[in-house]
Amino acid sequence: MSTHTYSIINPSILIGELPLEEQLRLVRNRGFRGVELWWPFETATPSDSDVDAVLTTIADSRLRLVGMNLYEGGMALGNRGITCWPGVDAEFDASIEVGLRFHEATGVQNFNVLHGTLNDRETRDAQNERAAVRTARAADAFSAVGGVVTIEQLSHIPGYGLRTMAEVTEAVARARERATTGTVLVQIDLFHMFNMGDDVAGYFRDHWREIGHVQVADFPGRGAPGTGEQPIDELLALLRGQGYRREIALEYSHYENNDPFAHVTVAC
Repeated sequence: MSTHTYSIINPSILIGELPLEEQLRLVRNRGFRGVELWWPFETATPSDSDVDAVLTTIADSRLRLVGMNLYEGGMALGNRGITCWPGVDAEFDASIEVGLRFHEATGVQNFNVLHGTLNDRETRDAQNERAAVRTARAADAFSAVGGVVTIEQLSHIPGYGLRTMAEVTEAVARARERATTGTVLVQIDLFHMFNMGDDVAGYFRDHWREIGHVQVADFPGRGAPGTGEQPIDELLALLRGQGYRREIALEYSHYENNDPFAHVTVAC
């Protein structure tokens, strides 16, 4: 059983079928103090009233928003990012503007940029270059308000452009080369690292300064820590011992017995 305590959780993946207000109420009632969210709109260009409604819901929850995805292309459609896609500069830039509104209202400073799936009409290098330019543009925009951009791997999406931590590390380097003032960091998703057989302990020892955010789920199963087979407590202790002081959030999706939080110890 895991003994590590957590104060931040991602309700989008865990109880995302519920209205956002209900998600945040359940999280708050369980004792969590912060959340990270997927993009909370169906399009990259939500109306002002839709943005205001979500911001009001977050404010009313009294939860701290610690991070959010930029527009992913429609999660319900199976998309996981548009950053490498051709012809979507307007949508990408629009989501940056919405992100800036979220920062102004909530103070959120972590903005996660999903690479997206590669197409077979262009070279991989061309698509990676497009993603690097856009990521740098986002990082420069958010740096003006003290924000950072993160990049993560997704191991289970066919055709996704960044499946290993080595590929993420390369993507971060490309974006940094093109950024003027912005900060680009790695977002760790432990489930995906475990799924790909990445050396988590080695990465934490060698690259902890490159990490901007950590998401936690066990493997196999993507359940809460302690429901799988991974030494999560030991790995997080190693990371903290190296000097990592940024956020660590729960991002698991599977649970049993109708209690999404059954295996989690919430920090007091």
